[in-house]
Amino acid sequence: MFGPEGFFLPSLLEYAGTLSLVNAMSLRVMIVDDHKGFRSALRLILSTDPDIEVVAEAEDGVDAVARAGEALPDIVCMDVSMPRMNGIEATRELLSARPAVKVIGLSAYAEAHFVREMASAGAVGYVVKGDAGQNLLPAIRAVANQLTYFSAEE
Repeated sequence: MFGPEGFFLPSLLEYAGTLSLVNAMSLRVMIVDDHKGFRSALRLILSTDPDIEVVAEAEDGVDAVARAGEALPDIVCMDVSMPRMNGIEATRELLSARPAVKVIGLSAYAEAHFVREMASAGAVGYVVKGDAGQNLLPAIRAVANQLTYFSAEE
């Protein structure tokens, strides 16, 4: 299945066989969003997976770049629209300093231009906030297995 501008959307069945690659290790995840309640909800969703450890939270891009250097996450779930430094700029800065980190964009917006901007900044995934309960865990698994995951629709 393909998403905006031809991005590949792996289904659960397509990458289910690769899940064992990440089951043997803990995935270190950082949550970046300017809404504390949404960060708490994401933390709750991620807590249902014993292989995922939330190692840090940040409320904006500036804080995210600084904390990522301390917490050393494998995956960063990055809100696109935040004060001080947006998620697109923060993704660029973060990946410049730590290129091995995988970034999944998070946004209330599913429009293709937001997805393209995050992808051009280096994000390997994108999840619409309204679908995070259903798509965030599969997105984390996909990017941990060197796949992309873009759940947004044009």
